[in-house]
Amino acid sequence: MSHALYLAAAVLFPCRLALFLALHLFPGGIHPVGDTVSDYAASANALTRALSRLSAWAAALAWAALGLGLLTDSGLGAPRSTVGIWLFVLALVLVVMPWVPTDGPGAAKTLRGRVHLLLAVGWFTISYSTIAPQARLLETQGMPGVGTGLQILHVISAISLAALVVSLLVRPLRSRTFGVSERVFILAVTIAPLLASLGFMLR
Repeated sequence: MSHALYLAAAVLFPCRLALFLALHLFPGGIHPVGDTVSDYAASANALTRALSRLSAWAAALAWAALGLGLLTDSGLGAPRSTVGIWLFVLALVLVVMPWVPTDGPGAAKTLRGRVHLLLAVGWFTISYSTIAPQARLLETQGMPGVGTGLQILHVISAISLAALVVSLLVRPLRSRTFGVSERVFILAVTIAPLLASLGFMLR
């Protein structure tokens, strides 16, 4: 069963990446540098909003499949359970997020927007913090090359996350670097579990 779940994740993560790219082809008035990825869900364009929802749900399904794959893969030993549970929690967060969209660029701050921000912090934290444990699991299973790839993506995601935080704190940088650093982070934390899914499946 775990093999089928890894395969599902390996199919769903590219779907997530394709939908993420589609958001930038049909941005609906959202700027790729000055605006956040969450702003796509608040676009005035119905297609952009739909793509944003589908992108989030594809990611949720992908992480759920990977998390359940780890939980059912007894050959990985006990350490897999904690990672698997957190990946499933991440999937639940991403399922909920489209129902609690951000306030959008220039809009007044609302309670809904603050809840969305908390959910976004949750998904960023979990997606980042589960990369290294997956790398270690793969290395113990004789897949050091894939593990190294995940470690590199872990560093890239750390740098982009730091740049994102600096962009939030230094207001003049916000409109110039926040969007780019956020998108680099999202790409890194999406490609990492894709590689992990393939590694766990092929080991």
